[in-house]
Amino acid sequence: MDPVPGHAACRWNRTAHRRWLWRWPPGWAHPWQLTLIVFAVLAALPPAVDYSPLLDGSRLGYGAIIGGTAAVVALPLALHRHRNAFEAASTLGGVALTVWILHTMLVGTWTFALSVPLMWAAVSADPRRRPVLAPFFLTAGMLLAGAVVAWPGFWWRR
Repeated sequence: MDPVPGHAACRWNRTAHRRWLWRWPPGWAHPWQLTLIVFAVLAALPPAVDYSPLLDGSRLGYGAIIGGTAAVVALPLALHRHRNAFEAASTLGGVALTVWILHTMLVGTWTFALSVPLMWAAVSADPRRRPVLAPFFLTAGMLLAGAVVAWPGFWWRR
């Protein structure tokens, strides 16, 4: 007997195990993607403040450079209602951030270097488009962000 399309026992029915994904509007970025972008912003700020010459009062423009770099990383959050624009901003923002980090490395923007893979992982962390790879990218991004912030003696510590 052939399985009935739409029946829960049908192995081709992929909607039965994805009902919880219906809550998110189809054109919006998925919350997993938004979580990775928030981690990309938050993971770079503690080392940026720790490295900050502003603590010594020596450079006044440093806050503007770090703030502008954080704004570029956070730009996809403003586009969360348009998934294609969100993914394009994450991809192009990661490329622009790579070039920006290479040009301003001595100022301290090297602390945003781990935000680039988080931004690129956010592009692929949509379980509606990639149901197999999305949990992998979410887990890898969360582990990377957690290692940067929580692991004592990590690369950004003095």
